[in-house]
Amino acid sequence: MKNKIIMLISVLLLMTLVGCKNVDDNKKLEVSPTFSLPVTFHDGTKGEYVLIGKEGKVGILVGSGNEGEAVATKFIANKPDKYMWHFWGEEDKISGDFKVVGIDEDGKEHPVLLFGNNAVWQYSDVSISPHNGADSHIPSNMMFPSSGLWKLKIYFNDQFFEELVINVEES
Repeated sequence: MKNKIIMLISVLLLMTLVGCKNVDDNKKLEVSPTFSLPVTFHDGTKGEYVLIGKEGKVGILVGSGNEGEAVATKFIANKPDKYMWHFWGEEDKISGDFKVVGIDEDGKEHPVLLFGNNAVWQYSDVSISPHNGADSHIPSNMMFPSSGLWKLKIYFNDQFFEELVINVEES
């Protein structure tokens, strides 16, 4: 009888631990906020760029327009497109080998960076290149194989830098 009680308590404890893990694994992803950077266009017009990310740390340029009128474009599944990454921070934290790992809603990892016709996980030896008020920037092409929320985990020199969450829509 004592063994049955111990076994029952063990099973209940295990179920509680597994249940808690599932709650953490399935926590709701929220799309990263957008922010804007002021710009003066080549014709002298005042405008702004729209970025998605974490202001003062990382942002992906997703739109532009006149001051107060800029709108973000959408990420579209299975459509490669060019994006400009912007980074703020210390040089040793935002240079070197740049890698982005995309994680879909099911938790599956995907390479999302493309370079030419060859899919790659990273760009090697990226140097500091100030742009649009950011400490550095990196152009890249990205394509997402499915719609839904995507977590983008960003690394420099295999060190985690930051993560963003974007919404990818059907074409």
